Amino acid sequence: RDLHDVVAHHIALVNVQAGVAAHVMDKRPDQAKEALAHVREASRSALNELRATVGLLRQSGDPEAPTEPAPGLARLDDLAGTFRSAGLQVEVARADQGTTLPAAVDLAAYRVIQEALTNVQKHAGPEAKAEVSVVRVGPNIEITVLDDGAGEDDTPQGGGHGLLGMRERVTALRGTLTTGPRYGGGFRVHAILPLKSRTRVAEDAV
Repeated sequence: RDLHDVVAHHIALVNVQAGVAAHVMDKRPDQAKEALAHVREASRSALNELRATVGLLRQSGDPEAPTEPAPGLARLDDLAGTFRSAGLQVEVARADQGTTLPAAVDLAAYRVIQEALTNVQKHAGPEAKAEVSVVRVGPNIEITVLDDGAGEDDTPQGGGHGLLGMRERVTALRGTLTTGPRYGGGFRVHAILPLKSRTRVAEDAV
């Protein structure tokens, strides 16, 4: 799931920025240079994340396994920035009250947002806007990603490995994921992630 999310996100951004560079190369070399800088940064980030992810697949005792921490919501602003640099309008609102998330929940929340925004970038059309919200609601953290896209090809958000990966991440944590078209256009992704597993809740009750 991590391999899919990392590759899908960064390669989509590289594709967009490479297209921009090719389009403006002759008339706006300064803008082309900026786009190529974004390509370089996205590819560097992809390599770093892939190196860390592949490290998780190493057997115990293998040498030099990477120790870079998995991404989480502390990097949400940076994540949104990568999409903004690729031309997607992204607004982020947080009302999680400084909640410290368990590592698995933190990673799942980040990856759900990453994949949802990647889908907006790929399928919602060039004028689409996205809204991301992270809200603490009782014992849960709720993640919502909305877009107002009017793209002709919104259907991939409803299928494929990206949605499947999001659902697997969320259900593995005993959470729920709902996705689908919005009335009037666009798409909605909503994940509810419990801050404690059922096992942890039972232990606390004892």
